[in-house]
Amino acid sequence: MFDIGFSELLVIGVVALLVLGPERMPRLARDIGRWVGRARRYAARVREEIDREVELTELRRLRDEIESKARAAAAEADEEVASLSASLDDVAQPRPAIPASAGAVAAEQGEADPQAPAEEIQAAGKPRPNASADSA
Repeated sequence: MFDIGFSELLVIGVVALLVLGPERMPRLARDIGRWVGRARRYAARVREEIDREVELTELRRLRDEIESKARAAAAEADEEVASLSASLDDVAQPRPAIPASAGAVAAEQGEADPQAPAEEIQAAGKPRPNASADSA
């Protein structure tokens, strides 16, 4: 801050001693010491408050960043859930029934429609394709 060396301080001290005298010099030194101490404490408090504000600003920025990433992840998860739900809805849709006449025609020709229900295949005189798996 100030570039004051020891020699300058010595000159100031000698001049103060000559002007003030030996009676008032110790009291002045004590008062100056108190003022310097107060100024240092004030500067330290200001520095701590600035550091605290910088830390809070940094923490707020990190919190906002984490919240935005969490929102993005939640949106992505919602999209995936919607996609899976749509896929499951497609799978869960009942298959269209094959008219009995179409199943009978296929049975007469010796072809079984893999889409046809098992009852229609059995009704046509063919055994169920996975009879061993159903009995287990």
